[in-house]
Order: sequence, then structure tokens, then C-alpha cells
Amino acid sequence: MVLVRALMVVALLAAWPVAAASAQTGPSGLPSHFAFGLGGGQGDTWMPQSGIPWDFRMQYLAGGVNTGHGWETWNPNGTFALNYAQESAQHGYIPVLPYYELLQSNGNCGNCAENKKDISNLNDNGLMRAYYANFALLMKRLGSGTYDGVQGFGKLVLVNLEPDFVGGYAVQAVNNGVCFGFCTGRGNDPSLLEASVNSSGFNDVAGIPDTYVGFTKALAHLRDLYAPNVLLGYDVSSWATGTDIGLDTNPNTDVAGLGREVGMFFSQLGAHEVLFNDPLDRDAGQYKVQFGQNRWWDRLNVAVPNFARWEQYLTATVSADGSKPMLLWQVPAGNQYFQSEDNTNGHFQDNRAEYIFGHVPELIQAGIVGAIFAPGNAGSTAWGDTMKDGVTNPPPICTSDGLSSGQICNDHPSSVSDDDGGYLRMMGQAYYQNPVALSGAPAAAAAPTPASVPPLQVTLGGAGLDSDTATAGQDVSIHQDFSVNADATVLVDYELYNASGDKVWQLAHDNVALQAGQASDTAVFTVPDSLGPGVYTFKSGVFSAGWGTLYAWNDQVGTLTVD
Repeated sequence: MVLVRALMVVALLAAWPVAAASAQTGPSGLPSHFAFGLGGGQGDTWMPQSGIPWDFRMQYLAGGVNTGHGWETWNPNGTFALNYAQESAQHGYIPVLPYYELLQSNGNCGNCAENKKDISNLNDNGLMRAYYANFALLMKRLGSGTYDGVQGFGKLVLVNLEPDFVGGYAVQAVNNGVCFGFCTGRGNDPSLLEASVNSSGFNDVAGIPDTYVGFTKALAHLRDLYAPNVLLGYDVSSWATGTDIGLDTNPNTDVAGLGREVGMFFSQLGAHEVLFNDPLDRDAGQYKVQFGQNRWWDRLNVAVPNFARWEQYLTATVSADGSKPMLLWQVPAGNQYFQSEDNTNGHFQDNRAEYIFGHVPELIQAGIVGAIFAPGNAGSTAWGDTMKDGVTNPPPICTSDGLSSGQICNDHPSSVSDDDGGYLRMMGQAYYQNPVALSGAPAAAAAPTPASVPPLQVTLGGAGLDSDTATAGQDVSIHQDFSVNADATVLVDYELYNASGDKVWQLAHDNVALQAGQASDTAVFTVPDSLGPGVYTFKSGVFSAGWGTLYAWNDQVGTLTVD
């Protein structure tokens, strides 16, 4: 039996919730509504061309502080982060920068496991001197001052400090005694972990204690000196305590207690304004197909692991750390909605995107204020045609993955070349028609149409086929004429239905640029061998770009008889 989704996408497209019962309003400058964003590199065009007013854009800063190929070398004079922030701001996006430098730096523990290498590097005086200099350079480029002849950014930026280490290995080091000789004791006390701060010899952090608390305070001090406009955040790892709540199948696990442990650790660090959480570093379908691992969460919240327990863990962390706002990041983009998601490279399934879009008020109750989708590893599902394979609609998959009972089928054909079938495009477009407000703040309204620009009006004209009969392998040309009252960019959709009213084919031309006046669009349908004899009806529609507003619909473009 196929599961009927608790929140149908059709319903979400029609009417989104207007407000949440309660939530934490974020620091000054953060959106007053639950916000969405995407990972996107410098020069990315998909986000602005989507026409969706995304709130965040994310880019890793990595490569190591003393390797000669870190972020500071990607553009001349250490301007990569500045250029990225400026480009983001031009489109209205808040830049989010995961600062991932400690592990990739050259220290004395080159072949060690990640946790040992991080802690060893943290206590290498020469390496940490370069580290603080690197972070200070970042703050100078993001702040409002002028350094080395370069004018800084000066607007809001979020920096996610050392994911995996700050909220993962560091917590384990003192709580579980996994500190490789660099601890002065054991317990949920970050000052027990040693770090090179004052002993690094970097002038701007002189006098700050050589502890892990000193390390985080040193970074905050550099931020305060050069870029007070930057918000610093720590990543809450799901496995920080040694029990991975994303994998744990014990129904008796005290996940709230584990969350409080992490939150109390962070509260002793201070020196941060926001929290982050990475639900999974790649699609669950990719883990299953390529690694034989089950990383699915039950969307029904019956079997464990599931979304409700994950939220319980994060709620406890947020509460113990002073109710700082939490932002989800690097969220897998796969879905179980579109046929394009067939668990092949770039098209892996996951249910996290669907759950997040379908449970925004619930997430706000947990202290979460937004989500950023981004592929965490090669082969992960992404938006846009990153696989260069165009529109793909393989046969649907019916599966129990991510379900404690029943099945779900990705039986919706895609009409766009996005590797996720267009799910983020579709849901982002729908969500931003009516964003969900955080408690204590008004919902962000859509930008009003200037009075000088009249609403777009589309009037359909003639339509038809170049042939009303065809056989397998034959091309049939379809055209639709229309007129528009203003210059616009639209999506023109073509669909084919059998005598029973079932849709058997669809093709959409997105981002069609039109000038005011008469216009026409043409598509070609190649009759497949699988299409049986009978009478079929073509239909067409004109939408705003990215499957937005429907302007006009034609139920009778033409009738085709297949011999």
C-alpha cells in the first residue's frame, strides 16, 4: 500500500501556514521568517535565475592555513571571501561561510585519524600562529575597515567555525577522554582541553589562555577587532557525545540528555551567536546504494531513528546553550517525489528536504530558524543540471525507505533538467509566496509590484499540431501562440493525455524571455514505441518562471491519433 503524504505538496502549493506558535527570534539582521538557502559557488547563476528570494548562500572556506592553496589563494590578495560576500549581497543573499581549516593544515600528525589530527594541530604553535593570521585576514575582508588597500564587506555574514571539530571531536575529547594527551582532566568542561593560543605568538591573541575556551575566545576577539558585523556559530554534531542520534536504534536512549550535554559544553565556551546542525552529509539513498548503510529516518516518527528524536536532541542543545537560533546546513537535497530520483549518481533519494518543507512550524518550535541545502559529497543530489543529463524520468520506485510502515512512490514526472527533478525549485517558489514568521516578528511580505509595472497578463492565441496522426518514431510539432502586456520571463508547459485522462508526456520550456506583444512557442513530441494506439490530447499552459503563477491554460491544443 502506498503511503499518502501527511502534507501533500499540492496543499502546500495552495496555502502555506502563516505563522508558528512560538520560536526564537534571531539576532539582529537575520530574517524574521523561517529562511531557506542553498550552497552555491562564486559565479553561480542557478539561484538568481530561479526567481526565488532565497535568504542564504553558502560556500566552504578550506584548504589549510599553511598549505599554499587555502581560500586566501583562490582570488588575489585574499579577496575570495570578500568577492563571494559582495556577489551574494547583490542578489539579496546572506553569505554563510563554513570555516574548515584546522584539519587540512600541515602539522605533525599528517596520517592520523581526523580527531587526533585536529587536536594535534590545535596544539602546534607554528601552525596556530598561521591559523590566527588566516582568521584575522578573513575578518579584515569581511569587516568594514580597509586593510592592505582593500575595502572590506561590512554587512551581515555567518561563519560556521570548524564543523566536525568544534561541536564533535572537541566534545568527545574531554567527555570521553579521547584527547591524545592534550587534556588536563576529564568531564564536560572545555577548559580541560589544551590549545595553543597565547603560546602561538600571534600578537592579537596574546594573553588569552592556552585552552580550548581560549581558542574560541581568541576567534571571537579577532572578530570583535575587525568584523563585528560577523556572527560566529558552532556546529552541533549528531555524534558529539559518542552516541550518534542519527543512527541510534535504541528507543530508550536519553536523546534530550545528550543534547543538554552538548549545549552545556557550548555555553561554557561562549563566543558565539548562532548554532548549526548538519542532518546528514549526503543523501540516504547514496549511503544505501554505495556504502550499504541505512541512514534513513522514519518520516512517520514511529521507528528510530526518526525526525522527532533529532528535534528533541537539538531542542535540548539549544535550550542549554541559552536559546541561540539554530540553522540547518548542508542538508541533503534528494527527495522521494520526482521520478528523476532513481538512486543513481546525482539523483539519490532522501526524505529530509520533504520533511523540512512539510514541518516548518514544528522546526521553529525546536529552535530552528532556517535550512540551507547543499551537496556534502561527490555524487549527492543537487538542484540544476549538474549531471548534464537533461530531463530524466525513469520508472518510479516504490520503497519503504524512510518509513516504519507502508511504501512511498516517486511517481511525479519531472519537466525540468534539475537533478532533483525540480523539487527545491518547486517548493522554494511555493514557500516564499507566504513565508512562516518566527515568533515575535512579522511575516516577511513579498515585495510589492511597483505601480508603474502592471501585473503580467497572458492571452492565449492559436495553437495546434503539424499533424493530427502519427506512428512510433514520428515527430509531431506543437505550437502555442499568445500575447503578453509587458516584457517577461515565463515557463511554457506542454502535456499529453490519453483517453482516460492520464498524463503520458510533459515538456516545459523554462525562462523563456518575451517582449510585450505577440509571441509563440514550439515544442516537438517524438511518439515513443511504448505509446499504444489511440486518441490523445495535447494541453498547454504559461506560468511564471520556475513553475510559479499560472497565467493561462489551454485544454485543447490539438488531438493526435496514434496508429
